[in-house]
This record gives sequence, C-alpha cells and structure tokens, in this order.
Amino acid sequence: MKGYGEKFLSELKNKNDIASVVSKYVRLEQRGGNLWGKCPFHHEKTASFCVNTAGQFFYCFGCHKSGDVITFVREMESLDFQDAVRLLAERAHMPMPDVQYDDSQLREQKKRKERILTLLKDAARFYAANLRSEGAEKHIEYILKRKITSEYVAKFGLGASLDYYGLPRHLSKLGYTLREMVDSGAVGERGGKPYDALGGRLIIPVIDQFGSVIAFCGRIIEDKKGVGKYVNTRETMVFSKGKTLFNLNNLKKVKNEKGLDSIIVVEGHMDAVSLVQAGFSNVVASMGTALTKDQARILKRYADKVYISYDGDFAGQKAAVRGLEILSEEGLEVKVVSLPEGMDPDDVIKKQGAEGYKKCLDEALPLIDFKLAVLKKTYDLTTADGKRKYASAAAAVIRESPSPAEQEDLLKQVRDSTGYTFEALKRELYSAEEKPAVPPPNLAETAADAGDRLAMASRFVLYACIFKKPYADWEDFNSLEFPLPVHAALRDYVAEAHGRGEKVNFSDLFERFGEEYGAELSLLAAMETDERLFYGETYYADCVKTLKRAAIEKKLQLLYSRYDGEKESGQRREIAAEMQSLLAEKQKLERQGR
Repeated sequence: MKGYGEKFLSELKNKNDIASVVSKYVRLEQRGGNLWGKCPFHHEKTASFCVNTAGQFFYCFGCHKSGDVITFVREMESLDFQDAVRLLAERAHMPMPDVQYDDSQLREQKKRKERILTLLKDAARFYAANLRSEGAEKHIEYILKRKITSEYVAKFGLGASLDYYGLPRHLSKLGYTLREMVDSGAVGERGGKPYDALGGRLIIPVIDQFGSVIAFCGRIIEDKKGVGKYVNTRETMVFSKGKTLFNLNNLKKVKNEKGLDSIIVVEGHMDAVSLVQAGFSNVVASMGTALTKDQARILKRYADKVYISYDGDFAGQKAAVRGLEILSEEGLEVKVVSLPEGMDPDDVIKKQGAEGYKKCLDEALPLIDFKLAVLKKTYDLTTADGKRKYASAAAAVIRESPSPAEQEDLLKQVRDSTGYTFEALKRELYSAEEKPAVPPPNLAETAADAGDRLAMASRFVLYACIFKKPYADWEDFNSLEFPLPVHAALRDYVAEAHGRGEKVNFSDLFERFGEEYGAELSLLAAMETDERLFYGETYYADCVKTLKRAAIEKKLQLLYSRYDGEKESGQRREIAAEMQSLLAEKQKLERQGR
C-alpha cells in the first residue's frame, strides 16, 4: 500500500469516483452497464476504453491497460504513487496522513527528493535577495524595461544571478553537499568545481502545482547572438520539462477561487508574467519546448478550452501545428491567437494594452481554420501547381472535421482561394478512403494468449467469486488448488477477507497486487467489462471440474512415483489403495454434468 493504510486509501477512492475523475480527461458515454470512451493512453478512432463504475476500475480493450482511480491518475499525470495520492487527496479535500515506509529504498528516495526541494527553495531565496543587492543594476534595468511592477516581481519570486560562484558558495554554507547541488540542477560541475548553471541571468523560479520550487529558468538580460534567451535548469528527479508548465501554481489558485473556462498558453516565461500583470490570470508558458501529451493532460485538468498565443512569426506558428494536434487529440478545444507579425504577447500588451490583446483573443481561429491558414501561406496560389497542392492538402485537413456543415463552409473558403468548383473540391475531399476501424480483440482470444486451459479455468473461478456472480461457490473457491502462484495469491487474499466478513472491491487489488500481477488483473478486468461475455454457470462448473481433475491427476502422478520407488509390500498396498480411491473420485467427477 506504499506506506498508506487501507482505511485511508479506501476513503480516498470513495471520495474520488472513477467516472468523475476519468471524465475530466476522457469524454465518456453510457453503453450497456458501463461507460465508454476513446482511450487516453493510445490513439484510436473507435472507443474501446471502458470505465466500470460498479467495480471502480477501467480497462482498455485496445492497449489492455487497466487499474483503479489511482492508477489512472498516475498514468495520465506521469506521477509516482505518492504524488497521485496527494493529487486525489487534494481534490477530495482530505488531509494527507503521515506515511511510514517499510522499504528502505523508498525511504531514502523520499528523503533525497525532500532534500532537493528544500535546496531549491533556499536557492530561490538567495536569488530573490540578490535582486535587492548591489550588482543587480542590469537585472533591475531589464525588469523596468519589461514594465514589471514590484508586486509581480514578488508574486513570481523573480531573482538575479550575479555571477557563476555565489550560489554554490551560499548553498555550501547552508550545509549542502556538491552531489546535492548538482542533483538539484541549479548547480553544474566542471573539473570537480561547482558553478551556477544560470550564471548572470534574471532568474524565474518554476513552481509546481503543490507550491514547490522544482527548477529555474534564466533569462538573459542583454540579447546576444547565438545565446538562448531562456535556459531551464536541467531535468532532475523533481523536474521534467515535458511534464511541466510555468505558472501552474498560480493557475491552480485561480481555478480554486474563481473557476476557469479557458487557458492561454504562451512560449516565454516573461510573456506569462506580463499577461498576468495585465489582468489575464489564466496563463501558462510551455517551457520552451513543443507541447507534449503530458502537458496537454495537465491543461485538460484545469479547462477544456486552450488559446495558443505564440509569437507572431509564420515559421514558428507552422512548426507549432503538431503540438496543437496533440492538444486536440486529448479532447481540448484549441484556438490559435494571431498576433501582428514579429510581435510577442508582451509587445502587444505594451503597444496596444490589455484591450488590444483581448481583441486578438476574440479573433482567435479554431485549430482547423488555423491549419488551413498555414497551408495557404505555405503554397504559392498564383501558380497552378501551388493551387493543386494546396487544394489536396486542404482537403486532407477538412476531412478531419466531423461536421458536414463545417466541411462545406471550409470547402467554400478553399474554392474562393483557388477558383476550383465546389463539386471538384468535394470529390477531392472524399477521394481518400479511410481504413475501417479495428474492432476490440475477442476476449476468448485474449485469454487463450494469456495462458493454458488451467490458467483460464483458474481465472474464471476467481472472476466469478471476486465479482460475486450468483453461480459462484465459496466452498469450491476455498478448497480448489490453483496451479499458478498469481491465482493462488489472489484467492488467498479474497478468501481471507470473505472469511472475516469484509467486502473486497476489485479496485483494491490494484494497490495490493498491481505491480506484481498487473497483467492478470487486466485480464480479470476485461472479463467484467466485456459485455459480449457469454460464459455463465455451465462454464463455471466446467472450470471447477477442470481444476479438480488437475489436482487429482497431480496427486496420482506423485503416488505413481512413490509406488515405483517403494520396495516394502505393505506400503505399496496402501499407496495402491489411495490411487484407487483417487481414480474413483476422478471417474465420479467425469460423470457429473453428463
């Protein structure tokens, strides 16, 4: 249970209904007794992702991932178990308990992580103090040039690195080792000597949704050729660029206090600071990388609509298209903000004010319109070849729209740009046949691939008892011999709980056995979520018979070996009698159900 008590985890899951949590990421529809949607863990066109509300677990028939609400959050947010529990506890307004770790390695890892987070907080304080000291004149000059007020300097914890050696000296005085400094990412090492990884830059702390400083971004204060404007500290055990968004801590506060209907995503950290100061509190920055699925999932947790507000140069916007598609694939409504050529959001705020930027937001294009606008700039429409290529590429984009009305409207725009007839463009639209969707795999085939007939029989008996099917027999369940350790371990746990009169929720098995027996739990989940499952009482009886027969045959094999090795006649007679009794039991078993 990763150090948490069963009572706490049970309450946590009761207060975080899996359908409610999953629906924040996946559009779910009722079908039969379960909820279905497109799997968030792999790309698919046909919904094969099932949420079983009765059992509080999920299963995907496409990629075979399964688990409870904690497993889901871990996968979606790329969190470890502790942080997933922490996120769900926060969602349910539950205080986190003190955790006692049995595993010394886990204890050591937690201790190391906490030490790094404390070091980064101390580094942030050091940088902030530098900004108020002599030697930070150029940093102050840059802040004044960007028109950032002291209120927002404090809000974002801006600081200054004055040189390459002040930070490691300061951290050393506080008792941090060279290894801890380097592990934090804030300090580099060259020839055994530490140096400030962001030496001389304006420092912007990167703070996670829990309020912890996890990294720093350094902004040069004098533009230099060949030098990146923004540099992040390297990735560490507490920081991954592709799984982080700048200003997430403040965005979370806004959501909790006022709610959010949309989020603005910008490229630069200082663009985010400028927009927040101008009154746009729903802003994050993308850490200077192409948007990732992990970042898309984070955004989805806070709002369903995203405005992409990158710099106003065409090359940058064209390169961003794939990142925008990732957002769309995660179920977000994407709009692209067109800024004047060569301007970034901060430039618009300075020259046109908040109203000017608000106008840009109001005129933002839906993703599909933006992609067509990019294509229009890509091809030379004054030439026949350019028009043909544009029409073909545009048709492929328009085909992505599920709305016939939208498709017709967009085709008319292409018609007006190329001069081709609407009928010709419509033929172009439907010229490429889409491949038929692949149906979910057959459950029987999945089970056959997973093991032999004894494994299948063991699995079905387990399934029937765990999910309390009316034909399940607890006497059989307790007495049967399960050949594989995985089934025996699951049976022992469930049987002991049943004997104590305790209810066993299938979702609880993922915490107790998930890491070791995750594949087997997935197969059990598939059996409960597959509404085509026609097995029932007769199949259950056959499975019980198969396991009983296997147990008898195993005993007979052992007796045959003993008989062959026994020299004493009296012992041989006893073994023979025992064998005869087992053979009679086997014959009786075979006659049952005929």
